[in-house]
Amino acid sequence: MKSASAFFRNLPINVKLMVGYSSIFIITGLFASLVLYFSVRDTIETNIESELKNTTVSILNMVHAAAQNAIRNYMRAVAETNLILLQDLYEKQQRGVLSEEQARANAKQMMAGQKIGKSGYLYCANSQGVAVVHPNPGVAGRSFLDRDFIKEQIRRREGYLEYDWKNPGETEEHPKALYMVYFAPWDWIISVSVYRDEFKDLVNVSDFRQNILSLKFRQNGYSFVLDGSGNVIIHPKLKSGQPDGYDDEDTKIIRDIVRKKSGKLTYAWKNPDEKQRREKLVIFNHIPEFDWFVASSCYLEEVYAPLSSLRNIVFVTIAGTLLLAFPITLLISASITRPLRTLMDRFSAGAAGDMTVRMDMNTRDEIGHLAGYFNEFMDKLALSQSLEQEILDISQREQQKIGRDLHDDLGPHLMGVDVLTCVLEKKLRSKHAAETSDAAKIRELVGDAIHKLRRLARGLCPMDLGDQGLDASLGELAGYIEDVFGISCRLQCDDPVRLSDQTVATHIHYIAHEALHNAVKHAGAKNIRIFLFFRDSNMILKIEDDGCGLPASVRNDGMGLRIMKYRAHRINAVLSINGRPGRGTVVTLEIAGLQSQRG
Repeated sequence: MKSASAFFRNLPINVKLMVGYSSIFIITGLFASLVLYFSVRDTIETNIESELKNTTVSILNMVHAAAQNAIRNYMRAVAETNLILLQDLYEKQQRGVLSEEQARANAKQMMAGQKIGKSGYLYCANSQGVAVVHPNPGVAGRSFLDRDFIKEQIRRREGYLEYDWKNPGETEEHPKALYMVYFAPWDWIISVSVYRDEFKDLVNVSDFRQNILSLKFRQNGYSFVLDGSGNVIIHPKLKSGQPDGYDDEDTKIIRDIVRKKSGKLTYAWKNPDEKQRREKLVIFNHIPEFDWFVASSCYLEEVYAPLSSLRNIVFVTIAGTLLLAFPITLLISASITRPLRTLMDRFSAGAAGDMTVRMDMNTRDEIGHLAGYFNEFMDKLALSQSLEQEILDISQREQQKIGRDLHDDLGPHLMGVDVLTCVLEKKLRSKHAAETSDAAKIRELVGDAIHKLRRLARGLCPMDLGDQGLDASLGELAGYIEDVFGISCRLQCDDPVRLSDQTVATHIHYIAHEALHNAVKHAGAKNIRIFLFFRDSNMILKIEDDGCGLPASVRNDGMGLRIMKYRAHRINAVLSINGRPGRGTVVTLEIAGLQSQRG
């Protein structure tokens, strides 16, 4: 995770903007797409379920109403037919062809032989509630005036009526329906009675088959009707009855519908004219009177087809947004990175020593403010460098002045003392005085002082580097360190080195001077080695000592080190100071492009 974060932080700004904007667009687009997708999906599912449910209810009501009407019409037709037959017998009675007793006997015989559906029949009751005609001998001739439906028949005499009935010998009542007409001459209420669970046997499915098959949902959805055993009543792809093509999975689906009676299912279905199963959604309901199941179904792939289109639209929109965002992001990032690159180039030029570089302030935005701060920084840096150079020049002039004063003022005085001491020594020797040796000692000390004075003056005011060379100057400096501090200081340089640029040579000399003084004063070195050599086109000055290293106060805040670094910067050199545990310090100065000036 950290490596990924570091990798992102190190990317260019334009790449960060591109990745950032792209991520925002993609995440926002995907989130919005998911919300929209599931919202539309829920809406589609709700709508299709509502449509299927409403259609199923409509079909159920239609089938129920059509079946009821068909049954009522059928029962009415049977009742009215028998009424006509009774009227015919009554007319024969009136003409004297039949007696009333013969006419009634013929009517009873005619009605007893009729069967309605599987077990329905005809019976007649009079206004006293007596079953004057009934196929069951245990019922015929008995009064049932205590039954509510008989009372209702006596009251209405015509029309449709539902009731519960239990024949003699039966343990429970069964729901029944009847249609009745009244034959007034004999006071007979002709009733066509049918068990309601046998209604389905009286229904003509062709009356409403086409209406159900005409219903479509999406491209290939349809409605169908099954009975309680799973047999097909109405189906656009399957024949009526028990289909031969049912497999175990199909049987399980049918059983689930029969078991649940009403609700919805999602299942895989394959019609005979199809090659593979497809997911379907079905809403179904139950008609108890017929033990039928009315269902409306549709294929999920057709239901969710708009979602596929929506998904494609979303992907195209996101892709188009990204394609549009890329050039916009490039333009925005370019407006930021271009000035930053210019600023980086200006900083690079300033770091290389060009203090004249400045930024154009063309805008008032953050980049414009940054350009202003850069220009202000460069002005102050140029001023600081100018002041540093001036301080360095003043310091160098003062050193040279002190060196000249020592050489031109104090030097002659010491030489005068040396001459007087020599005269004094000769006089004492001529007198054979005991103080002659003291005078000789004084003269020797004065001679040493004159020698050290000349070394010190030469260190403060080096020789003409152009005439005698850098190697000679460093050799004088090594001798000065040995004479003044009494330690070993050696220069190793294979070839004479003369630099045409006296400024560069002077800076190198004073850098070496400060490094040697640090080794003696702060590191306590006893042995110092100075190496001056060339590697390829670079001149390298290396100073090694065996001291204890520079203290932290000198490394961090020492003025001498800061002046050394400033001088190295002025001549475009690389200065490095490295401590070696237990082995002293190594100061290395490397200057490029001086090979042509050697020798």
